[in-house]
Amino acid sequence: MISTDRKIFEAGSPVAKRMIEYGEVFGELHIVIFSLEQQGFARTQLSKNVFAYPTNSYGKFFYIRDAVRIGKKIADTIYFGETALSTQDPFETGIVGFLLKHKTRLPLQVQIHTDFYSKQFYDGSLLNWLRFEISRFIIPRSDGIRVVREKIAQDLIKHFKIKKERITTLPIFLDIQKIRDYPITVNLKQKYPQLEKIILIASRLNREKRVDLALKAFAQIEKKFLRVGVVIVGSGPEKGKLETMVRSLGLTGRVFFEEWQQDIFSYYKTATVFLHTSEFEGFGMTLVEAAASGCPIISTNVGIAQDVLNDGTSALICPVGDKSCLANKLITFFENPLVERTLKQEAQKDIERLVIQKETYLSLYKNSLEVILQKQ
Repeated sequence: MISTDRKIFEAGSPVAKRMIEYGEVFGELHIVIFSLEQQGFARTQLSKNVFAYPTNSYGKFFYIRDAVRIGKKIADTIYFGETALSTQDPFETGIVGFLLKHKTRLPLQVQIHTDFYSKQFYDGSLLNWLRFEISRFIIPRSDGIRVVREKIAQDLIKHFKIKKERITTLPIFLDIQKIRDYPITVNLKQKYPQLEKIILIASRLNREKRVDLALKAFAQIEKKFLRVGVVIVGSGPEKGKLETMVRSLGLTGRVFFEEWQQDIFSYYKTATVFLHTSEFEGFGMTLVEAAASGCPIISTNVGIAQDVLNDGTSALICPVGDKSCLANKLITFFENPLVERTLKQEAQKDIERLVIQKETYLSLYKNSLEVILQKQ
């Protein structure tokens, strides 16, 4: 597996646990992860048969070269059994998978977690446009594709002319019942007693997450609701800009930044509403987590907000980038107490269609790889 997720090296992190679970259905799982030398990661054995290898690259431009070198070395040590390649995306890790496929003659599965056919994705930056062009080369040359939503599968069929049988639709696994049963260990209302109601944002602080839009929307309504505040949980390159924006909008004392929390479910459960303002999402895991936790949702029309949640019943949904709509939805929410109860109940019902037993999920994931092995 070729990945960019360095949280795999964090013992006990959700993604590390997920890799261990994958290892339970495979004979071995070897994960090559893009990383920089100065980050100090070391080869790690997550379980008896799951291994993680950092590229420890001198710079980001060397990620692909180093991942191919490590991947080829791993492949050369596997002398028995069936082996497949799987990449996290059809972009940079997809290039690694494509090169390894030709060096090792192993079948390649490309995973797609991003709605890269969204206009906001490929128009959002030069890098994403380049990634989109890379995907047009990599995807047709893969042996199998795993997507997290049916919309992405339909885009591949329509725009890439990919045959349906080459695509496996398998959402990101979340134990929804476990989230529902999770005990509250941190109460935001006790942590911020000066606030009567709390808007929660849980997100990487990257440009495409548009947390700036959330702040601008809140600035339009904050004088109307004086004891409402915003808690932003996450980190990323936009954090400094967002902190400056808070000051320039006069929101100091109303907006609070926190690092990412392992116990994020307590945050969902004790916040008043979850605000999600991303430009695009493949799935939208935080939306599922918020719904499962019973936290009402206001979101842009991305991820499961497009085809699982319903505007006005299970969520309040706005067009991507529409600041005025977000501000109006916040006003509607805070001025109508019955809306909160309705959104909680209906979102819980809507996400039931995403419920899948862990054993079934792991079996389907294994089968998506066995299918491409059988074609060899």
